[in-house]
Amino acid sequence: MNLWVPMALTLSLALQPGKNFPANWTTPIEPFKIVGNIYYVGTEDLASYLITTPAGSVLIETGVEPNVDLVARNIASLGFKVTDVKYLLTTQAHFDHVGGHARLKQSSGAQVIVSEADAPVVEGGGRGDYHFGPDFYFTPVHVDRRIQDGDMVRLGGTVLTAHLTPGHTKGCTTWTMEVKDANGTTLHVVFAGSTTVNEGVQLVNNGKYPQIADDYRHAFAVLNQLPCDVFLPAHASQFADFPAKAEGARRGARPNPFIDPGALQSFLRYSQQAFDTKLAAQQKSSSRR
Repeated sequence: MNLWVPMALTLSLALQPGKNFPANWTTPIEPFKIVGNIYYVGTEDLASYLITTPAGSVLIETGVEPNVDLVARNIASLGFKVTDVKYLLTTQAHFDHVGGHARLKQSSGAQVIVSEADAPVVEGGGRGDYHFGPDFYFTPVHVDRRIQDGDMVRLGGTVLTAHLTPGHTKGCTTWTMEVKDANGTTLHVVFAGSTTVNEGVQLVNNGKYPQIADDYRHAFAVLNQLPCDVFLPAHASQFADFPAKAEGARRGARPNPFIDPGALQSFLRYSQQAFDTKLAAQQKSSSRR
């Protein structure tokens, strides 16, 4: 039985950043090529994706701030330069995904690109988040470009398209792009915005986010319609058997273990079930008051 999805979806963030992260958030692993011009440069659990082009690179997710040096070493070990990173993207304005943006922006000179709804939280270092408070603040960083649904980021022939999938954060963003596999076949890649409902989040009568349940439903609808050959989530624990996939990619296994057209749908089925269960329980509890 695969326990990867339940583990990822039930993660509690009752932590203080920098004091007691889960160990796998900062555990180094050897970076590797995923497919095409996409590389994994993150840690054992916090994903960071480097997309290389002739005009420079794009980095999606920087992880928690202590991961910045590790991500930089991973980029260098693959033969690329941090100073070639032109754009910093994210799927969500949480400290475990944008905590390192300020330092990486400073060291690379990259532009930070964030959705309109998440930008104030990123620029506030976590302040303004509808759920998390001071224990989850991070170093603020200026957002150079605020994007809307359908906006594109173009660099060196690579095009990344933003799809707003809110709920987990108000501006949670899924990014898509196309790559060619070793045989020249076009593959659809999805850097999926999270659909997890964090512990303690109110889906019913949420004064800070009244439309949260509807936004989650919208996110599921968008994600379910996206063509996906390569599913790339923000946490490696949301892959089915990530260590085996990573090792296979490092040794050039064929078929490529990351090409899995059913992976996104498998994740969404469990994720939506978890959302529906929490929503129903909260609605029942609310009706009794």
